[in-house]
Amino acid sequence: MKELVRFSCFGLLLWGCGGRATPAEAPVAEAEAPSVEAPEPAKADTPSDDAKPEPKPNKPAAAEPIFTDGMSVAEAEKAIPQGAERANIDQETMSKPLQDTAVYEPCKPGAARLQLKIAVWDGKAVGIDATSTPKNDKLVSCIKDRIKGLTWQAHVKSLNTVDYSF
Repeated sequence: MKELVRFSCFGLLLWGCGGRATPAEAPVAEAEAPSVEAPEPAKADTPSDDAKPEPKPNKPAAAEPIFTDGMSVAEAEKAIPQGAERANIDQETMSKPLQDTAVYEPCKPGAARLQLKIAVWDGKAVGIDATSTPKNDKLVSCIKDRIKGLTWQAHVKSLNTVDYSF
């Protein structure tokens, strides 16, 4: 019985969908007349042969953020215009320039532990938060100066942050 119902439904579907070779035309109201547009008159100051379509205005570019020397990560994040595009770069890629111990050797960190959080824009550090244990302001200042000189391979106009400690 189920098969009979299934075949009946299938038959009705085929019968309802098939049939005409040409699609039906939409009815035209008697009051409507076919519209004929008049050609636009040529402008006297512009020859019609050289008429070019006006270019569409480009979407305005997002305002460039303004970063100042010595910004924290939070300050760098606030400098980014609202609605700016974001390109997330993974932590492993962001950590690569920080993994070279030669970067820190001039600062002589010794046995000090450092906690770093760095905001990167277009391949450069624009905000740095650094703390050392035991507290050593001179070491932190030296480390920040060294990080400012680093370049990240990913040059994207987007703010990315990286946490790193050693």
